[in-house]
Amino acid sequence: MRSALVLGGAACAWDDLEQAKEFGSFDATIAINDMLAHYPGEIDFAVSLHPEKYTEWMAGRDAKGYQRPKVFVAHDGNTQMGRNGAFPVDIVMDYRWPGMSASGSSGLFAVKVAIEQGFDRIILCGVPMDGAQSHFFDRTPWSEVNAFTEAWSIANPILRDVTRSMSGQTKEWLGYPTLDWLKS
Repeated sequence: MRSALVLGGAACAWDDLEQAKEFGSFDATIAINDMLAHYPGEIDFAVSLHPEKYTEWMAGRDAKGYQRPKVFVAHDGNTQMGRNGAFPVDIVMDYRWPGMSASGSSGLFAVKVAIEQGFDRIILCGVPMDGAQSHFFDRTPWSEVNAFTEAWSIANPILRDVTRSMSGQTKEWLGYPTLDWLKS
């Protein structure tokens, strides 16, 4: 089994991460959006539906002396990042599975990336898909959450055997991880 940890931007992300660490180490870490600038550890895959912000997030990461992610993923093949000799995104893929007409958030895109990269045990931290949750970098509830829940429902049959969540609605939809599940 290959395991991946997905780090989202909800206020619960840091607590979720601490709990997930109790399961041991993971084969990869996938960070999304603002977590790219704030997570101090090694990041294997940077994933976002907003790749135009990669430059900003990398500036924040660089300012803190954090190592850059190994691989950048986007849904837009024309995206260029960086200043003075921009470099392309490493992997370009559709953020939707068949049957999805809309996005399920950068969190669902990260799960798709993990599955397509061969990970069969994925744990979500800070991806509760709960409108009452704010992001870790502000206190405003995430009012847009309802626009993304239908896509999670459509993708659920694809995700449910390989993905678990530490908190929120995604924990209700997919279940909480266990050591037995991680090793099975």
